[in-house]
Amino acid sequence: MTYVIIGAGPTSVTAADTLRKADPKSAIIMIGSEPEPPYSRMAIPYVLTGLIAEQGTYLRKEKGHYDKNAIQYRQGVVVSIDPKKKTVKLADGSEQAYTKLLIATGASPVKPPIEGLELPGVHHCWTLEDCRNIMKFADKGADVVLMGAGFIGCIIMEALAERGVNLTVVEALDRMVPRMMNEAAGNMVKVWCEKQGVDVHTSTKVTKLEHSADAIDTLKVDLDNGKSIPAHLVVVATGVRSNIGFVEGAGLKTEQGILVDEFMRTNVDDIYA
Repeated sequence: MTYVIIGAGPTSVTAADTLRKADPKSAIIMIGSEPEPPYSRMAIPYVLTGLIAEQGTYLRKEKGHYDKNAIQYRQGVVVSIDPKKKTVKLADGSEQAYTKLLIATGASPVKPPIEGLELPGVHHCWTLEDCRNIMKFADKGADVVLMGAGFIGCIIMEALAERGVNLTVVEALDRMVPRMMNEAAGNMVKVWCEKQGVDVHTSTKVTKLEHSADAIDTLKVDLDNGKSIPAHLVVVATGVRSNIGFVEGAGLKTEQGILVDEFMRTNVDDIYA
């Protein structure tokens, strides 16, 4: 029996540990796309604030945990699944056979169609590498623009504010945390943030990013209300999308994510999600 888990986040690690307890002898292979030990994305803001080091994000702190439990961690990006052959194909051309497959690939940040998002100084806050890049720019007093004031955006906002940056938040909808709070609650959050010195623009969209004419290391962030904001750093937190592109052609039923039953089974035999 070979269990293969695609993904290396909390779900994957918990599944691997649980499988090992239930089945002491079978092979367990976890495939992650990043060159880091499995870690928690939700801990990244605490790295930004300096509360923890990068190692504090790691999901298992015990040295040699995966080797000790005979859990093989393989770095790579899965590009397709062949349910007939019971293999997954990786971007490097190699294949990995499975008896049972768990897809736990999470999501990736949405990149809105805005000119200039590819410029240096523009980053998501989704990976440890993103965190490292943000910390290069987010010094005390630096001008920072945060695009998005949803749940994830507000967690990032708090971390950036604790670093002492000059922070501006731009949210396209009419309130902060718009998908979780009604108008009254969302506006209460906005008022509180403004009292902490955060400049908040709701019902506002970023239309373009470009290099500032005033300073080579500064961006100019254009808004649809006619204003322009200088920024040493722009952090994009405009939502996420499920990582399911690689399952195309495998016969799995999907909507915004992969459809499963009450036992987390997909409609394809021996594939769970």
